[in-house]
Amino acid sequence: MTNSDLEQRLAREPIAIPGSPFWDALKSFGRDEALAMVINIVGTVGVDFALQRDLLGTFGEEEQRVILTFAGPVIEKFGFFPAHLKEAYDIYQTTPADQRDPYSHYVALGLKNGSKSLLKDILIHDPLYAVMMYSGLHFNSGTPAWMIATVSFIGAVFAVAGLDVAYDETKYWKLQRKARKAGWGIEDYFESRFLIDERIEPEKIVEGVMREFSLSDQQRGEYHDRYFESLLPELSKRVAKVRLRERQLGEENTFRTAQIVYTRAGEIAQKNPQQFRYFPVEKRKIYFALDQEMPQSVDQIKDARAKDFLNERIGSALNEIRFTRLIAKNPELLVAADCLDMVRPFNVVELKTRTDTKLLQEAMRYVMLTYPVLQTTYGKADLRPAQH
Repeated sequence: MTNSDLEQRLAREPIAIPGSPFWDALKSFGRDEALAMVINIVGTVGVDFALQRDLLGTFGEEEQRVILTFAGPVIEKFGFFPAHLKEAYDIYQTTPADQRDPYSHYVALGLKNGSKSLLKDILIHDPLYAVMMYSGLHFNSGTPAWMIATVSFIGAVFAVAGLDVAYDETKYWKLQRKARKAGWGIEDYFESRFLIDERIEPEKIVEGVMREFSLSDQQRGEYHDRYFESLLPELSKRVAKVRLRERQLGEENTFRTAQIVYTRAGEIAQKNPQQFRYFPVEKRKIYFALDQEMPQSVDQIKDARAKDFLNERIGSALNEIRFTRLIAKNPELLVAADCLDMVRPFNVVELKTRTDTKLLQEAMRYVMLTYPVLQTTYGKADLRPAQH
């Protein structure tokens, strides 16, 4: 990525906030289910009409409940593919002719994407719908079947979205549990990041925050990060980065760690209108202390627990970043000014707190009021092109 490309991206979208995991899951599954719901309800009404007039044969009351319970879920399956097939066709149409794959490739893509929602429908939505539909017919026999079908269908969609998020949270918990068993530590904090014109001395910003928030313990360090392609899944909108880090504070204090860093950007909600909006990043750092020289690759890590844990979760090396960091802190707040080793028209200022988001907001407001900064949710690794 060139300086020009980066500046355009930052000018266009300096803040990248993922949507709510629940609502995104609801929209993704709900769109496919919406068409299926129409087919389900229409089909249920048709079957109910036929049963009332004995067009399908003569059935007892209990038999009719069972037929109505399962009629919709069977008929609706035709609704999971049209939207995905249309998307695939649109991709085919907009792809230059000399770059197109055979049309069958796009049909297969549409069927594959539709099958994901279909699988959720069969394994989760249908059983939930069946229980709610049967219970509604049993306990509210005077209510029209189409109304019970509608409530049952929508309720089951919400339940699937909730289970989607619960599944991701369970995977997230299991990853951390495996890491702890392998000897890794975990650190949580909130962080905000600003880009500041390189002509402004980072020391001035750090000194200003120190005075305003009574910080001390000032240190200067040299940092060296090696980033790797992450094969870890996005979990409830948390994105993972994998890196090796060397941190040198003075001549004697050098620390090396392997790290998996999960981040999720968000916004601090405001009850009343304010001059600024605040977009901190929630971070969870899963780390392993390395008692060796800085490894060139994961395979050079001597501790088998760390090496094996990482090798299962990374691809190729991406890039390296070196920067000088000036920090000041107290137990509640830390400010860091990073001078990057790359040709960029800015430096990076970060504010960090473990739990006190109100204090973080106050510090963010001070920085934005006092200095010409651009608030961003991009990390330093995002500001450098990959090196393959």
